[in-house]
Amino acid sequence: MDKPRTWLLLAGFLLLSAACTPPPVPILEELPPLRLDSDTAFDPNSLKQDIRRLPYTEERGFPEYIIGPGDVLRITLREVQLTTEIETVRPDSNISFALVENIRAGGRTLKQLDDVLTQQVALFLRDPKVDIKVEEFNSKKVSLLGAVESISTAEGQTGQGQYPLKKRTRVLDLILQAGGTTQDAQLDRVQLVRDGKTHVLDLLSALSGNQSHNVVLQAEDIVRVPGFGQLNKRVVVLGEVKNPNVYFLTEEASLLDAMGQAGGMISSALRDDVRVIRNTGEGAEMFSINFDRITHDLDLRQNIALANNDIVYIPRSFVGDVSDVIGKIRPLMEVMLIPASFRDLYTTGGGMRLDTGDPPESSGSTIFTQPLPGTGGVSGGVAGKAVVPEDEGENKGDKREDKEGTEE
Repeated sequence: MDKPRTWLLLAGFLLLSAACTPPPVPILEELPPLRLDSDTAFDPNSLKQDIRRLPYTEERGFPEYIIGPGDVLRITLREVQLTTEIETVRPDSNISFALVENIRAGGRTLKQLDDVLTQQVALFLRDPKVDIKVEEFNSKKVSLLGAVESISTAEGQTGQGQYPLKKRTRVLDLILQAGGTTQDAQLDRVQLVRDGKTHVLDLLSALSGNQSHNVVLQAEDIVRVPGFGQLNKRVVVLGEVKNPNVYFLTEEASLLDAMGQAGGMISSALRDDVRVIRNTGEGAEMFSINFDRITHDLDLRQNIALANNDIVYIPRSFVGDVSDVIGKIRPLMEVMLIPASFRDLYTTGGGMRLDTGDPPESSGSTIFTQPLPGTGGVSGGVAGKAVVPEDEGENKGDKREDKEGTEE
């Protein structure tokens, strides 16, 4: 064997050896019971309230609105001549009215502010009469998102958006004020985000009389009503799937849902070691899931619920790596390593002939036709035997008879 062919064989061996060497396997955490935050039970005692963000306070057993910066007040002075002013509570919580400057309004109820203004105006006018009304509630707002109906009303805003807190308002009060929920709303999994922490409320139990989940809202709260048809989760699917991409899935999305969106695995996928990468709050962790146990053994425990921003990665199998390398080097190996004797067997008239069908016309007495390896024979001839044209066979028979007659 010549040197170029030896080097080619060596290169092919090295390529195959590299492909056959499995990559280092990372240390994976044992698959935990991956649960969503919504699976945890709500503890009313864990919900803290900030009285500075509450829209009301109790006065003589009745809730009264607390004025704050941004609120717009209509102040009327009933004296000899009726005087009305529209005042916006400044960021420093103060207002000015008539002859009075810099009176603190923020943090006081309407009655408390009325008393203070009356006392201050009384320094200039005898027995003044002051009336105060809130024109716009801007100081304390909450956000409502999710499966909420948007309807047309003459009263103003409905649907998703920000809503001012005008009085003591519970979660159900806010939802009803916004137009109610859509048909696919999950009232047993309503989320309340307060101070960066998510609490899951079962408002179905509130409808049955358990008001512990129908909590009182305070400024800056976020209420989200999940729905079965809403795409609330962002999941990244990478690796050996037909359509790797970023997908937005529903609240109940599982691993099977993500794989279905990505078109399923391709043949080179490593099915028994699907990776799920998740930010657990203490850093990213990677888990291993045996997808074959879902499809073959119906072990639905492996079909975990996905969380927002999960990354699903399907590695490439060892067989897929080897097949890819072999597929790339096979054409070169076949051309360079087939012995010359095989080339001669495939030759009809001097050219390389891979089509072993009917041979062309030739002046030679014998034409060799051989089947390609693995084809199991060639039409019109027997593998490994010479095929003699019929006309030449008859001439040979005549010559043989003439020769025998001469010997006799």
